[in-house]
Amino acid sequence: MKSESTGHLERTANQPRAPTLHKVRIRSIQEPNDNIRILQLEIPDHGTIGFLPGQWLDVYVPGVPKAGGFTITSPPSKAKPSSEGSPGYLELAIQKSPDNAPAAWLWQPRERVLGSELEVRVGGSFVWPPSGVAVHTLRTAVFVAGGVGINPLMSMLSAIAERPCSFEVDLLYSVRVKPVDGASSDIATAKILFLERIAGLFGEGKIRGTLKLFLTGGLGDGKGTIFYNGTHVHFEKRRLTIDDVAHAVGPDQRLSVVYVCGVPTMTDEVVERLTSPDGLDMEPHRVLCEKWW
Repeated sequence: MKSESTGHLERTANQPRAPTLHKVRIRSIQEPNDNIRILQLEIPDHGTIGFLPGQWLDVYVPGVPKAGGFTITSPPSKAKPSSEGSPGYLELAIQKSPDNAPAAWLWQPRERVLGSELEVRVGGSFVWPPSGVAVHTLRTAVFVAGGVGINPLMSMLSAIAERPCSFEVDLLYSVRVKPVDGASSDIATAKILFLERIAGLFGEGKIRGTLKLFLTGGLGDGKGTIFYNGTHVHFEKRRLTIDDVAHAVGPDQRLSVVYVCGVPTMTDEVVERLTSPDGLDMEPHRVLCEKWW
């Protein structure tokens, strides 16, 4: 979930929140592209912080009175000390947002923020596993991401990959990329957030299913498949549509669940079509969404 400095707490006032604030320390910073900074927040004193895949953090940074809201992109297992004794951590992907005070603070030069102590609190109801759905009965879990809407889904996919499962995963990932020459380089050089990590989960057989990209941003038309980090990545140079989601769900909605995260116009359209009697008429508890404001 994205946050603006004046809006996150108000927009999420009705969402569940843990009662406890935890202290964490920024232990590493990576920048996979020009607009995203990935932070690892170390949990001190061999502690752990419990959460469900898909949840976010209220993040209090020094000198900013209101919390920012940023989705956890790591699975819960990483928030526990390792068997070798390394401290657990939480991972966040922070989009560059000069008008968002907490994000702007976290985007200061590395030397100013690395090692800094923050306070965080877990919250949110967009979680895996889905409430009211027996996971062992699923045939397909469909994940639909628009841009940085991939963040909570990254945590979910990582958690799913940690244990054997009987269902397949279809990930439909819509992302805007800069025009480059050649179909292969569209993907290989675009620095698409978490693509390498996700492709690796499919490539290593930890997740079974299909990974498909929908590329926008002036690339023209076309579609194809490339072999990337051990798996086949399908792509189309067009906008993702509701028909793409419906096709992934398949003919028997009682064996599927759909997670959608993106801008409100996308999430609202997908949820309406999937749950409407005039659409797929899926049970509402099988269609979960979070809006990226």
